[in-house]
Amino acid sequence: MFLLRNIEEILASIAISITVLVVIVNVVLRYGFGFVVPWSEELSVICFIWAVYLGISSCYKHKLHMGVDVIVAMLPTKAKPAFKLCVSVFLLALNILMAVLSYQYLMLSNKVTPVMGLSYFAINGVLLLCFVLMAIHTVKFIVDDVALLKRSHK
Repeated sequence: MFLLRNIEEILASIAISITVLVVIVNVVLRYGFGFVVPWSEELSVICFIWAVYLGISSCYKHKLHMGVDVIVAMLPTKAKPAFKLCVSVFLLALNILMAVLSYQYLMLSNKVTPVMGLSYFAINGVLLLCFVLMAIHTVKFIVDDVALLKRSHK
């Protein structure tokens, strides 16, 4: 259960750790021995991309993204839960749309990276994963919003 609850954080940590390790090793090899690992730049960029998108999903899950709550602040207390539910439903639709578009983009990934020969499918796959995870988190937000709405009407 721990792995599933923290999948974004675990994968992002692995990706950023690989990025840092590969960059450090490459710097030591370059300046210490005059040798460069040819695929290190590609691998570090790929891992960084994965870390960024998984970090986006993690922040979304924990509601750490900045938001503009001016409208919510102006609403009466009784109207806030319904408004939050509407926003969550809109975000679910947006995340599903982005997941579908990411899937379509992923299906067009037929090129490979120049040095490693890695398919862009593996690189672009994080887009689909990220938006699917965010849609799943949004469903949880909707469940919480509905529960809050029920409590506010009692």
